[in-house]
Amino acid sequence: MIELSIVLITKNQAWNIPRLIESVLQATSLFPSREIILVDSNSTDETVKFAGRYPINVVRLRPGQRLSPAAGRYIGYKRTRGEFVLFLDGDMELLQGWLGQAVQVMREMPKGGVTLSRKVIELPPSGASVPPSPAPITHGAIPKEVSRVSFVAGGAALYRRSVLEHVGTFNPYLFSDEEPELYIRIRHAGYQVLQLDAPIVRHYSQPQETPSALLGRRKRNFLLGVGQCIRYHMGTNLLWPYLKERGLWSLTAALWLAAGLGSLLWTLITQDFIPLGLWVLFCCLLLGIAAVRKRSLRRGLYTLFHRVLMAEGLLRGFLMKPLPPESYPEDAEILQECGFEESFHRVSTKSGVAQSNVTIRARMV
Repeated sequence: MIELSIVLITKNQAWNIPRLIESVLQATSLFPSREIILVDSNSTDETVKFAGRYPINVVRLRPGQRLSPAAGRYIGYKRTRGEFVLFLDGDMELLQGWLGQAVQVMREMPKGGVTLSRKVIELPPSGASVPPSPAPITHGAIPKEVSRVSFVAGGAALYRRSVLEHVGTFNPYLFSDEEPELYIRIRHAGYQVLQLDAPIVRHYSQPQETPSALLGRRKRNFLLGVGQCIRYHMGTNLLWPYLKERGLWSLTAALWLAAGLGSLLWTLITQDFIPLGLWVLFCCLLLGIAAVRKRSLRRGLYTLFHRVLMAEGLLRGFLMKPLPPESYPEDAEILQECGFEESFHRVSTKSGVAQSNVTIRARMV
């Protein structure tokens, strides 16, 4: 078995592909056996073209497939053989030192199912002012076991293949929340979710706490995951753990919105304005509390807007018919396939074009 597999998922991220792949090649240069696969969700830019310049496997999901980050991870995992599998998103850059420490932790803790990081360095896509890399991780760092996944987990984490074979891998039909849902399955099966204190990646993205970014997430169906997960786990012993750790905020928002719609309907039928007035008063109270906590009226309004879209997304996701993960079509288009061992010397970027100095014995298809 190969020691390490790396799965990169992309969609229209040509602007970051050289930076991402070169960081992975550098971080894995000392691993005796590894494979890298990039799964592209039908990019319309030069993502695939840039990826093809490197000694990695490149596959592309077909237009007729349901496209999502979870689908990319699912297809990528199915095409790997590594004892450990690292997943990264296309807008990331792997920080040096983290991966070696994570593999060491997983070897020392056989019940560890996944190792992730508590920190992600957030930067704008331009990366014009990239801060220096954090100090190298010292060997022997003690990981923390995560007892609940109430936080929004990122797409960067290292998994143990044997654990994924036991509990199942990513659900390719989920539009979002696929990582926390998988973490709950891992913990419920008796394995550990481990967390290192050192940052794992630089994440190049636009600020998320803006109405336009939130509407963009809604347009890409990224608010459906909680409702989908609740529907998937209805009638199972995972429903309550998921609701406690991930679903309560969305469920509460849905009940709040349902109360508002119900009071509006009551007012239209009976001409009794008291229920609707109480609901509006409650909304004003919530806005005041949010504005105080966020120290900004604008951010308070954003919080309420976010809750409304969360409730709407939960309802739409819950109404979607759950499909068995194994029914997802795996006939992705193979664009490049490499079987290689390499002695990594240096990878550099010049004028935005990748220039690699790598000794490679490869088979290209």
